[in-house]
Amino acid sequence: MNFVILPNLIALAVLVSVFWAISRKATSERLTLWLAGWVLVLIHFAAEFMEFCHGATGQIREIVSLDTLLLAGIAFLVSVSGNVSTRRTLAFVVAVPTVAYASAALFGVNSRSLYLGILAAGVILPWTFYWRDLAARKLLAASVIVVSGGVALIAGWAVLRGNPALGTTVIFAALNFAAAVCFARSSSRVSIGVVTTVIGFSLWGAVFPIAAFLQSFGHGIELRPGAWSIAAYLVAVGMILTLLDEQIETCKYHAYHDDLTGLPNRRLLEDRLGLALAHARRAKTKLAVLQLDLDHFKEINDTYGHRVGDVALREVAARLSACVHPGDTLARSGGDEFTVVSQFDDRHSAEALVAALETTLSAPVLIEGKGIQTGLSIGVAIYPDDGIDQDQLHAAADRAMYAAKRAARGSAEDVPDDSTSLSDEPSITMMPTPR
Repeated sequence: MNFVILPNLIALAVLVSVFWAISRKATSERLTLWLAGWVLVLIHFAAEFMEFCHGATGQIREIVSLDTLLLAGIAFLVSVSGNVSTRRTLAFVVAVPTVAYASAALFGVNSRSLYLGILAAGVILPWTFYWRDLAARKLLAASVIVVSGGVALIAGWAVLRGNPALGTTVIFAALNFAAAVCFARSSSRVSIGVVTTVIGFSLWGAVFPIAAFLQSFGHGIELRPGAWSIAAYLVAVGMILTLLDEQIETCKYHAYHDDLTGLPNRRLLEDRLGLALAHARRAKTKLAVLQLDLDHFKEINDTYGHRVGDVALREVAARLSACVHPGDTLARSGGDEFTVVSQFDDRHSAEALVAALETTLSAPVLIEGKGIQTGLSIGVAIYPDDGIDQDQLHAAADRAMYAAKRAARGSAEDVPDDSTSLSDEPSITMMPTPR
């Protein structure tokens, strides 16, 4: 047994346990591929630890050690490359030729035609799968085509020189360098976790050509077996830091946004209203706070159920979002209440916004073939005419909204009883909103 590998084996077992525990709390395909990758690396170290095996068993140990390390690199690369279907395709077109080539080189196969055939397949497969996507996903498709072609050329040169093992080194390096680039590009923001992971993959990829160079020209200088594990640990630590950073960002998002509609919640609304008021005071401009309430929304839940009510709320939120200006804030401030904060130059601009909000809900919301229509009562408070701070503006907007709701109920009493519905099920009649 190779007890030099034992510390790495124990460390990898701990890492796998950590990723397994994380995957149970936050399941995603990317995290599943990371866990699979580290399990494969653990198997690699286990195979290296069992170096006492000889004969056929020893050959099996060597092939397991090599192929699991290759497949781990492919899992890491695929985890940060494109969508689900793209990842599965990429895994297939990369894994088949690389594992076949490395296995043949490990067994000392001397057939140049076999190696060149495998390399040709390694070029043809990616080109076949990704050529049709070149227009839609230019960067990914072009990168796969170029990298596969470049690796095939270098490995083919090594085969012609009678050194197919050098091609395996090139494959290992290319996988990790590609993973570093894809990880950097797939990250929405630069963080210490992303930087650490990219550096780890880059060092991991550099270890293989450096080891090959030292073996050929180092005059007896060799990297210790498993020296690349330092780079692997950097990758693992970077991945864990990335997951923690993403979890923190997710918690921040949910603290300030409504889970159902994705709109700012009351907490974020108050922050933005405070900033908007400060700007209005400095610039001496007007500020409008619009309180929106969906009339008779409870009847939608009672008639169609809360699931349909949630879908209706999301659709209403999307329609309202399309009406507000980019600098405005639309928030969900209650169950069926929304609030808009808008800066404007004159009262006409505020009236235009109210008209747009009313118009956008004039058409019914279509859900499962049913036309569901709800009324909208709007109350408007103007800074500094109706209030000079947040509490005063909210109170004034609420009073105006309830006055509009009472006026709408009064006008609804004059509606004839023989009005028709827009769907086969009972629907909620649109209530007029007074100006």
